[in-house]
Amino acid sequence: MTSLFRTLFFWSLALATAAIAIANRKGVQLSFDPFNSDSPAVAIEIRLFWIILSAALIGIVLGSWSSWLAQNSLRRTLRDQEEKIRRLEREVEVAQSIISKPSAAPARPLQVG
Repeated sequence: MTSLFRTLFFWSLALATAAIAIANRKGVQLSFDPFNSDSPAVAIEIRLFWIILSAALIGIVLGSWSSWLAQNSLRRTLRDQEEKIRRLEREVEVAQSIISKPSAAPARPLQVG
């Protein structure tokens, strides 16, 4: 069921991307000179959908990166807890080996009386 929803989501996303690309295929001038709009120093002619899709991709990458950074403390806590679990498991193994070792001296029966 999950794979069906995932497939439907990605196909609808692909169709929406194709619709954006088809609707915005006209070339526009992308200028990096904010002071001179008539004859900018740096400008390129590019199709509008490339600008839209690039901005969306940059937003996805930056959002993923900020989410990964926000989870840094959780990953550190998880690493510390896993190390603590490994240390405690080693202590349990040592304790079990001490308990299961037979004693060197033979046990004498208790005498009543």
